Amino acid sequence: MLQLLWNGLAYSGVSRVSDESEQKIVVLVNTLTIILSGFTLVFTVVSSIIFPTQVLWKLPLLYGVLIFGSLVLNGKGKRLLSRLYFTVVSLVFIGVMSYLVGGKVLFHFFLVTVALVQFFIYPTSQRSYMFTLAILAIAELAALHVWLPENGRLSAPPDVQKWIAAANIIGTGSLVLALSAHISSIYRTAESYLHIEREKSERLLLNILPATIVEKLRESPDTIAERFEECTILFSDIVGFTEMSHKLNAVDLVRLLNEIFSEFDDLAEKHNLEKIKTIGDAYMVVGGLPEPSQEHAERVARFALDMLEVIRRHRELSDLPLEIRIGIASGDAVAGVIGKKKFVYDLWGSSVNTASRMESSGIPGQVQVTEFTYELLKDKFHFERRGTVDLK
Repeated sequence: MLQLLWNGLAYSGVSRVSDESEQKIVVLVNTLTIILSGFTLVFTVVSSIIFPTQVLWKLPLLYGVLIFGSLVLNGKGKRLLSRLYFTVVSLVFIGVMSYLVGGKVLFHFFLVTVALVQFFIYPTSQRSYMFTLAILAIAELAALHVWLPENGRLSAPPDVQKWIAAANIIGTGSLVLALSAHISSIYRTAESYLHIEREKSERLLLNILPATIVEKLRESPDTIAERFEECTILFSDIVGFTEMSHKLNAVDLVRLLNEIFSEFDDLAEKHNLEKIKTIGDAYMVVGGLPEPSQEHAERVARFALDMLEVIRRHRELSDLPLEIRIGIASGDAVAGVIGKKKFVYDLWGSSVNTASRMESSGIPGQVQVTEFTYELLKDKFHFERRGTVDLK
């Protein structure tokens, strides 16, 4: 029951706000209002028991009633007015109370917390209110400290004043500590959030670019281009994919392609190859860069055989006429990152063009390689000579 009442009051007016940061400020102002109203009620009851003849200690109850108006204003959607009302009522109450009790009890020190609160209850778009009212609170504190008489019109007995002063110091200090803890919590949350977002960005970047290239981009944002004297490039294309698109709905088609390419991605990682890109139903991968390797051709060849197995399995499961053409070429290539937006790590060179043509002129369900790739792999794999092929 109490939890429902608290939530109802603390979240008063939140439904009228769409901005998340503004919602948090509304909740904070409402929460401060509830706490201050509750505190003044408890303070008044305790003070009335200890000092039954003193009218002075009933004054905070009036403040508690008045400050509740800021919560009412928030509930009506008048957020700026609520914040101004909260601050002005606090400034006036502390000023009047300090005058009545005198400077000895240090009640005016609560103005420090009023100044600090301004930096929490105004968004950056209302920065002028934030600084103006914070400066006003500090100016009032300085003025009261200079001109307040030691004893006010309704001062407590001298032996009680020191205890009241100590209580006010504890109260002010506690509020400052609470606000400091809140600042620290915000800082830690922001730091944690930034760390999480940085990790997300890092993972996203590593999904687009090789790790070594990411490191180079950090060190220098200039254009990156490297020549590799020997690497092996593979192009593949799913045969009849266009025809299948007429048989399957768009969702099923994309799901099937995603399943196949996701398995290809896992295989590329398994064989320590670098995926370059996918274009439609085409898949491109390279071995031997950006980290050079003597086994680049063998790794790509084993990857190609695994690709055939993936397609065979999906053909049996889906009962679709799935086939794939694969072309492989070895040689030199230039690799680099181009563009400023949606940049990619890509390859250029005659070997790249040849690999693409080996795929387009290949036979579905088989892997076609160039003469140079054959020379690199002839002792490790079984080959069949196809004869002369006209590469367009």
